[in-house]
Amino acid sequence: MNKKKLFTSLNKLCRELDNTYCINCGGCCFVAAVIVEQLELYNIPYSVIHYDISGCHYAIRVSDRIINRSDYRKCEIYEEYYPTSKDLYNNYYNNNWNMTYDSSNNSIVKRKIKALFNGNSIRRRSTHSRS
Repeated sequence: MNKKKLFTSLNKLCRELDNTYCINCGGCCFVAAVIVEQLELYNIPYSVIHYDISGCHYAIRVSDRIINRSDYRKCEIYEEYYPTSKDLYNNYYNNNWNMTYDSSNNSIVKRKIKALFNGNSIRRRSTHSRS
């Protein structure tokens, strides 16, 4: 699977996860952390987009794609920055989020996202490429 197909599949998965688990009603920061964690493993450049229109939403920009944009297509970007997955996990676990998303689904959501990355043929970065 090339990167373009991976990103298309990832957006499709995010829509499915939102329909099933309401990830975009309190879990988008967790989803962003999981996606960034995988992008870091595969050494794929990214940025995180923070929308802040009547609530906040986190999405990921890779190349010319925005992953998990949800219904924020017409909203202006509040901030675009480059946090690590650790930064995003800290943000998720140390702040309050919409209670619609049930955080007990975190392990299922993470497993599904990781499985999508693990099922592609994009090469992982060497474990020695960063110190």
